Amino acid sequence: MIGSRVFPLCVFLCAFAFTGVLASANERATGFIRVEQIDGTWWFINADGEKFVSIGVNHIEPHLWLAPYNKANTLNNYGDDMVDDAGYFDTTGIAAAKWIDRQIEICRDLGFNTFGKHVHPSIDPKLYSDRIFYVASLETAPLAGWRERKGEGPRPDVFSLDFRAYLEKKIKASCDQHKNQRNLIGYLYTDVPSWVLGRAEQKQRGDTTMIYPWVNAILQLGDSSPGKQRWLKHLGTRYDSADAAATVWSLPISPTYGVDWDDLARQVDWTKPADAEKARDDMLSFMPIIVERWYSLHKQIVREHDPNHLILGDKNMTNWHHDWLLPSLKRHVDVICTQGYGRWADEAALYERIHEATGKPIFNGDGCFGLADEH
Repeated sequence: MIGSRVFPLCVFLCAFAFTGVLASANERATGFIRVEQIDGTWWFINADGEKFVSIGVNHIEPHLWLAPYNKANTLNNYGDDMVDDAGYFDTTGIAAAKWIDRQIEICRDLGFNTFGKHVHPSIDPKLYSDRIFYVASLETAPLAGWRERKGEGPRPDVFSLDFRAYLEKKIKASCDQHKNQRNLIGYLYTDVPSWVLGRAEQKQRGDTTMIYPWVNAILQLGDSSPGKQRWLKHLGTRYDSADAAATVWSLPISPTYGVDWDDLARQVDWTKPADAEKARDDMLSFMPIIVERWYSLHKQIVREHDPNHLILGDKNMTNWHHDWLLPSLKRHVDVICTQGYGRWADEAALYERIHEATGKPIFNGDGCFGLADEH
């Protein structure tokens, strides 16, 4: 089952994985899914107090059935009202219900018991929430590298009241929809956030210094923004004066008046530091501050509106669980959610490290298996 101490919770096949395996109903029933460590092994416990392993599938998305090459066949199988008069997917029609019924049937035939990440938000959860385990996706900020490459953004100022208000509205709406559901595994935030630019992207950009996208976004903010002010407060703990910080970052210093922290707050181009090593250290040491704000704020608001369901945090790539990320995950996440495509022999040490640092169960939220070929 999940006999490993470090990989306790579930096995993810091709995206979200959970198995329809149930153990004896000898645990305490709470009406909600939770996790519990029993004899050294972490388990999901369902609403009735039964242990289970979650094996499921990601990407229940209408466009995969309504592409040009299969749209006619899909409408023939399920009904023309799967799309509205404008040609868009219609979750309210009889066809959509029949389509979801079929997806649940297929999952059960394959031994899957969960709808995982990427169930498209256009699908009304009422079509599946009482019949299969599922995850609620929040996607409260465009943190993934693929989103940035699509032109989405910018990354939010997590220190601002505006972002706090936005988060409150978004999370409340999701919790209001899911907080009473017995089959909800938990709330998942971002799909593979890019905390640090990958080596290939660094090489493509020709930059190995400004490699922290969220810090880059904060540096471009105006002087009155809370994020910029928090950055300057951080620099104030690292430098004796604004002049010293400006020298490292190659920012303008007046020959007559010098420079003060207000002058630095107005600077939006920090991309050419004179001392790259110190600049990298400044940014690297600021990342835990951003991460802590991100996770603590989410947890606070989720718990205000739903005190019962699990917090899964972000689905981070297995090898992107940086040392400065783990303390916040330990404090503010119930289950560590990962995404990884490597062999267990290559990634076991990574999971061991994550588990030792957090003490949390680990949930493989996205993986896949492929046939060997010439590539």
